[in-house]
Amino acid sequence: MQYFISSHKRISPAITIPVMVVMLFTGIFPACSGSNRHETMNIAVMTKTGGFRHDNINVAVKALQQMAAENRWQLIHTEDSLYFSTASLDTLDLVIFLQTTGGIFGDGEKLAIQSFVENGGGLLTIHTGTVTENDWDWFMEVIGAKFTGHPPVMQGKLIIEDRTHPATSFLPDSIWIIEDEWYSFDRNPREEVNVLISIDESSYDVDNNEWFPDAEQRMGDHPLVWYRYAGKGRVFQTALGHPEELYADSLFLKHIKEAILWTAK
Repeated sequence: MQYFISSHKRISPAITIPVMVVMLFTGIFPACSGSNRHETMNIAVMTKTGGFRHDNINVAVKALQQMAAENRWQLIHTEDSLYFSTASLDTLDLVIFLQTTGGIFGDGEKLAIQSFVENGGGLLTIHTGTVTENDWDWFMEVIGAKFTGHPPVMQGKLIIEDRTHPATSFLPDSIWIIEDEWYSFDRNPREEVNVLISIDESSYDVDNNEWFPDAEQRMGDHPLVWYRYAGKGRVFQTALGHPEELYADSLFLKHIKEAILWTAK
């Protein structure tokens, strides 16, 4: 099967790789380079898994598709690693890793993604960025930390540390109490990233490591949402987003929408 992908820089030839494409609006993308951004964002959402596969992927994808439709974004959803070539990435503003896990890219795709971000593209990871490509040195540096474990889904108290960033500024309070799957990491990334949200470990059973018996899940200072710059690009990591119910929650969806807008500049 052949798919034709519109590009704001060139019209690509027929692509024969099996990409699952959701084109919400058609036509040639407007010209764009550097800081001269076009009005319609072009986004690729990757949901391939090389490890654990979350049951919420379909619900999460549909939520992003609905968001794209409401905001007149062009969104491509794929699980084909080969889509992430330089030619395809040149048509995009933002790449989203949504519930990805494990090793999912070859060396060529890794180099293309690194170049895309460092030359001004955006990379947003939702929930599982720290469980993805843990052997890819560049990615582990920009994502900030590696997943170690988590308790079962339970209620926790989030601390909104920066209420000036678009991804948090709309929250009604400096405390946000929700149910989620609270990830722990192999290190505290605070010195290398800009932390937006952390979690109060006294608000949930952080030591419940029944699923990860060898994990030390207690971190003390425990960031969950942060961002950083990589070259000319932006990287945003949110560990929130496990329960399906969150993808119908207005505050969580606003968090994701504003993260998309900020990361894509």
